[in-house]
Amino acid sequence: MRNRRRRCAAWSATAALAIIRASPGAAAEPLAPAASAPPEAAQPAAASPVLDPASLLLFSVDLDELTLTDGLSAYDAPEDPLLPVGELTRLLEMDVEVLPSERRIIGRLGEARRSLVVDLATGTAKDGPRNVPLAASDVAVTDTEIYIRASALQRLLPLTLQVDPESLALKITATELLPIQGRIQRLARKRDNFEGFQQKDEVLKVETPYRLLSLPAFDMAIGAGIESDNRFPLRYDIRVGADLLYTGFQGYLGSNESGDPSTARFVFERRSVGGGLLGPLKARTIAVGDVFTPGLSLGPRSLGGRGFMLSTVPLDQTNIFNRIDLRGELPLGYDVELYVNDVLRSGQNTPAKGRYEFLNVPLSQGINVVRVVTYGPRGERSENTRIINVGGGVLRRGEATFELGVVQQEEPLLLLQKPLPEERVNPGRGGLRAVVSANYGLTSTLTIAGAAAYLPLDDDDYRQLYTLGARTSLFGFATQLDLAYDSRGSSAVSLGMAGNVFGLSTVLRHAEFQGGFLDENGPGADISRAMLRRSELTFDGNLQFRGQVVPVSVRTLRNEYADGLIDIASSLRASTTASSFLISAGVEYERNITPQQTVQRLNGYFAGSTFRGYKWQLRSTLDFEILPELRARSLAITADRDISETVALRFGVGQALDDVSSFNLTAASIFKLRFADLSINGDYNNADQSWRLGAQLNFGLGYNPALGRYQVTRPGPGSGGSLLFEAFLDKNGNGIFDSDDVAVPNVTLEGAETKIRTGPDGRAFVTGVGAGPTSRILVGLDEVENTQVQAPPSTIQFSPRAGSFTTVRYPMKPTGEVLVSINLRRPDGTLVGLSAAQVRLVGDNGYTAEANTEFDGSANFQNLPIGKYRLELDPDQARRLRMTLVETPTIEIKGDGGFAPDVHAEVKFAPRPAAAASEGEMPAPPTAEPAGQQKSEDSQ
Repeated sequence: MRNRRRRCAAWSATAALAIIRASPGAAAEPLAPAASAPPEAAQPAAASPVLDPASLLLFSVDLDELTLTDGLSAYDAPEDPLLPVGELTRLLEMDVEVLPSERRIIGRLGEARRSLVVDLATGTAKDGPRNVPLAASDVAVTDTEIYIRASALQRLLPLTLQVDPESLALKITATELLPIQGRIQRLARKRDNFEGFQQKDEVLKVETPYRLLSLPAFDMAIGAGIESDNRFPLRYDIRVGADLLYTGFQGYLGSNESGDPSTARFVFERRSVGGGLLGPLKARTIAVGDVFTPGLSLGPRSLGGRGFMLSTVPLDQTNIFNRIDLRGELPLGYDVELYVNDVLRSGQNTPAKGRYEFLNVPLSQGINVVRVVTYGPRGERSENTRIINVGGGVLRRGEATFELGVVQQEEPLLLLQKPLPEERVNPGRGGLRAVVSANYGLTSTLTIAGAAAYLPLDDDDYRQLYTLGARTSLFGFATQLDLAYDSRGSSAVSLGMAGNVFGLSTVLRHAEFQGGFLDENGPGADISRAMLRRSELTFDGNLQFRGQVVPVSVRTLRNEYADGLIDIASSLRASTTASSFLISAGVEYERNITPQQTVQRLNGYFAGSTFRGYKWQLRSTLDFEILPELRARSLAITADRDISETVALRFGVGQALDDVSSFNLTAASIFKLRFADLSINGDYNNADQSWRLGAQLNFGLGYNPALGRYQVTRPGPGSGGSLLFEAFLDKNGNGIFDSDDVAVPNVTLEGAETKIRTGPDGRAFVTGVGAGPTSRILVGLDEVENTQVQAPPSTIQFSPRAGSFTTVRYPMKPTGEVLVSINLRRPDGTLVGLSAAQVRLVGDNGYTAEANTEFDGSANFQNLPIGKYRLELDPDQARRLRMTLVETPTIEIKGDGGFAPDVHAEVKFAPRPAAAASEGEMPAPPTAEPAGQQKSEDSQ
């Protein structure tokens, strides 16, 4: 018996290294390190495909009607993408370990614990004894992940994958019980009664409900000056936002150079990211006032006016064949640049009715990163980033989308000044314009689309237009077919195809027109002429140049008219980084062909920017002409420098290179006050010897509910949302800032214009968070005195809107930490740490924490709520191994920010029953396995 006990003890101290984690909610995985250093990774037999960042796709992953994630990153063809094995198996809690440095995948599958081995160095892929063929194109390896094509991965793992390339959805069907399914079944049988410290999501989602009435918030910009011709310009912009009648109200009032009100716009809008408006219609956007009608693939484009609109289309999704219009607020003195997938597409420095407009912006298939970079007159730089998921327009079966817009064309809700005769360019101005479109997923691979429009031609003439189309996939390419017919007897047909060609996102579209069909959507088209046909070809992708990844965009457009005119326009744009500079360059080619002559032009530009030494922000632009003659046209350079946190300088020069005697100089001094920005600037134009001196004041005015009064702020509350953040130690756990709770100062908030900290009262009022569909604030506790707290997720997500404020209660609960050591006594009396032992702390407050000991027998328990705990072994593991604690220690967590004393516990093993020895077995613990083999307890 003594020898058997000694052998049991020896096995427990060595072979116990093979015990694996099986805590509820965690994937089974080996914890103990290898006994010896791993062998050097073998060299790959063949080069793996290189992942193209431009082919990134974000898939939603569903298992048993449960969404595991909305953002599984995949690459390459959307019909059969390369999937990340490590990320996917972690989602499924499978016992799989991905070793990219060794180009190897190992693990155990199913309740039978079949071995899984993928060794790319030797070209081996086995599920138990079954060999699984893998082609070189099925696998890609990065520094942190191994990707396997979906069609090959379902041959390796006990599951089938249904890929929907149009909606970017991945549906998993398990052919065997997966660990995550087993855990969900167990949790369904046994709920955790202690919910106070269970963090459900990594993101804290806070609602911003619409109110019947809220106090408005304002953004104001006032500028005044003096000019060399003795004029005294005065100009102002006022933006206001508030909640009214359970909608979001936005208003704008702008003046001309004389200080007279000249432009106004107002809109009442309500948005729902999840489509919770108008009951079964599931609308996402409803707006009344100065709104825009939707655009169609053939016929009408998006135009504004006073009226109403509604849409059920997801806010950040679009069709690869559609162009989007981007609009936003552009205050006085600001200029803006548009980047799509890191390629500079356009810029604007003159606001149109107080906002910027980028119209007919094309996108590429998959994920598009759209950045609108705004540069202010005081040297500030801000970015508004949108992630737009572009698919082929195919909806899920039974899914439908709907858009409607009715306006009085190009007429504002409040007309302050009548348009001049030369401004009435569009003969249909003032007429009724109505556009409605609908899409329906007939099957999972076919979507039908229909639309109708009522469009003004002049004061008394209208036309009706109808379209019918289909969206599907042919030969692996997203395909769109549209037919159109109007009441004047004209018609049009359009065919588009999109997909990856030689690693480039490619879109080809061709349209034919008959009877003078009027298509407003043709980029660069002359709608005053009858068009015969239009062709468009675009390429987007990344090129490798001297170790640099260079995003490139190529576009070619051909318009042919009934009078014989042919317009050809092509552009090539690219952006990259060189040293500390962001460089963008492009060329644009135009060719006009008539029966009499051919005219061609080739222009180009270079643009560069840098934040030199994190002190000087430099920007420059060079425009030049290549055809019909080579010449430089203009050069502009601006430099901004922060002298201190409150004072900055700006210098600028503009030079007309075709007339070196003509240049423009500008200089400004900017004072960044606590509640406003004041700039004093001067301009000099050498061409006409004119000069101008001026001053501009920008500030915000918002209601602070914590103070119960209006507060002057930095610009932002009138054009975007605000946030009232409350951080406190929640003693009674009700989630409300009660009188006996303790405020937590120095909690940092990032995501607005500047980094903000909570004050002594634990509160912070944050403005300037924008008005996008969603916004995020990052919470930091590094500067908090007591970091031993259990806090909600550090990422706060909400949906701001102009003039709104969102109250975020951030209750933190005091916690403690303790280090537990599990030891086994050797025959010579010394203690050795026992690895992979499953232990738990059971508190008198109902909270239970579980952990596995590391290689030295230690387990660190963090974020323990206040209370008294007793140390226990996992009963299942203890029963199988006949392992018990010599004594049962108790631990008290005080929650005072300190550490509880370390706890050392000793375990012992009972001998095996005598019946086992009588059968001639070698003395060994029950269910012992050879070292290196693992057995899942999660499936027991």
